[in-house]
Amino acid sequence: MRNLLLLFIFSFQVSFAQGLYDRVSADIKLFSKNAKNYFTAPLNFNARDRVNLAFVGFGTIALFGFDHLNKDIQKIDNDFFTTLMKIDSYYGTVWVFGVISGSLYLSGLLLNEGELRETGLMVFESGVFAGTVTTVLKVAFGRERPFVSGDKFKFRPFSFKGNPYYSLPSGHATLSFAISSVLASRFENKIVKAIIYTPAVLTALARVYNNQHWFSDVFLGSAIGYFTGVYIVKLNSER
Repeated sequence: MRNLLLLFIFSFQVSFAQGLYDRVSADIKLFSKNAKNYFTAPLNFNARDRVNLAFVGFGTIALFGFDHLNKDIQKIDNDFFTTLMKIDSYYGTVWVFGVISGSLYLSGLLLNEGELRETGLMVFESGVFAGTVTTVLKVAFGRERPFVSGDKFKFRPFSFKGNPYYSLPSGHATLSFAISSVLASRFENKIVKAIIYTPAVLTALARVYNNQHWFSDVFLGSAIGYFTGVYIVKLNSER
């Protein structure tokens, strides 16, 4: 009887491990496929995609004219607001992104909950893909952060001078909207969607309030994160 019980436990463990392996292998293949589709997507843009791209591009340039509003936002002296603006120490950071995507994915994997696992994978894909685009643009533009000299027109493209010259676009805004856009897609209720987007909006505002970015930086970063998340959700819905 004991031997039969041990055999059953062993067989269950092998079967469980095989199931995990199969699901992880399938997800790795899906990640690779989605990465290829994402980074080659500009080659197949339709009219709507081009309009969105133009809106983001011209919107970013137009907001250069409002970057001086940074100082007005920073003048807000309210204990509650100041505390709220510390959100960028959490949401939009790489470690919180890892916790959210990882916990969702691992929970779905171990509990064999397909939708939960898929959500975790989509959050991960959205953050990694959008983050890659933002990182490349940061280096390419080399825009000086507002706390350096306060000159919004100072750029040092491909200078690799580090964080003080990686202002455009905002990485925090990118990750925030990459996460929220995927999570919001899982709910139909508009109020729930608004709640999910709230920390992303606050994080983008916090980057301006804390003098880490210009308005145009967070606009572009938010757009990259948002449209990436929407695209990843669309890819997975077409499977």
